[in-house]
Amino acid sequence: MLVLQELTEVLRDALGPDAQLTESEARDALRALTAPADPESVLDDDAAATAAARRLLTVALADPDTAPFAEPIAADPPADDQLAVEAAVTGLVLLAALVSWLQTKVDIKIHRKDGRTEFLFHLRKAAADPDTLRSVTRTATRVLTGSDTPES
Repeated sequence: MLVLQELTEVLRDALGPDAQLTESEARDALRALTAPADPESVLDDDAAATAAARRLLTVALADPDTAPFAEPIAADPPADDQLAVEAAVTGLVLLAALVSWLQTKVDIKIHRKDGRTEFLFHLRKAAADPDTLRSVTRTATRVLTGSDTPES
């Protein structure tokens, strides 16, 4: 969790202030992207969030966009006194890290109108394969659920 917490800070710095989402926006965006998976059941369960955090760290270390940031942190993890993660916020650390990882792939735009919130996901890479968003969605779902589909 400490590695993910530091990775999130590094990715947020790299993405810039325009990429910052509130906790509520991050939860809503994650629900929209990984539907019909239920991110809340993972984020609100310490054991499930810890397992998902391990899957996310594996993804971040293998991903060419995030590996250069993740590898040095994983090789020299923060000491417990550098960053603190309490059990109650495990899900929040996972949420922030997963959304930060997603934002290395897609821009998340939020539009509010007539009391409704709509999320638009735009691929960051102009020459990306058309299946990239589907792949990112499957990866985020796999991080949360441990499988490509929420039913499994």
